[in-house]
Amino acid sequence: MINTNVTTMTTEEARHLLGKFYHAETTAWEESMLKKFFQTADTPRDLETDKQLFSELFNGQVDVPEGLEARLDKDIDRWNMVEKSVSRQSRVVSLRWIAGVAASLMLLFTLGTYLNNRPTTARPYVNNLRETYDNPTDAAGETERALTKFSIAINKGLNKINQTETTKRQ
Repeated sequence: MINTNVTTMTTEEARHLLGKFYHAETTAWEESMLKKFFQTADTPRDLETDKQLFSELFNGQVDVPEGLEARLDKDIDRWNMVEKSVSRQSRVVSLRWIAGVAASLMLLFTLGTYLNNRPTTARPYVNNLRETYDNPTDAAGETERALTKFSIAINKGLNKINQTETTKRQ
């Protein structure tokens, strides 16, 4: 158990808190206790580097290298420029994609409209409809001849199918 009174904190308790500090396990209160220990106590030789670390960490005065602020500003501006160019490139790519889809849809719409509203010149028999036979008997005879020819062709095909099935069964 660590003593809550800083003036009576022993070196062993300070070493225990330092171990926790270097493993990032201390609370803010424990760190302030270490700070006060190193400010008030005569520290042993082996804790002098730790005393120097705590005096620099909690002193609040840090030496800033010359020109650091200018370099940081320049780096931040460069990062912003890179970020803006990436944003522009992604915007350009998405705009190109959208434009491509819009152009494709427009092309399909135009083609569909043209095909539905084109002039009807592809119907050669529309105006040439007329009776081929004046006599109904001749028309019936020609129809019977065409149906007989069709029936013979169908029967030949069915006979070949039946022959194939019978040879498969055997």
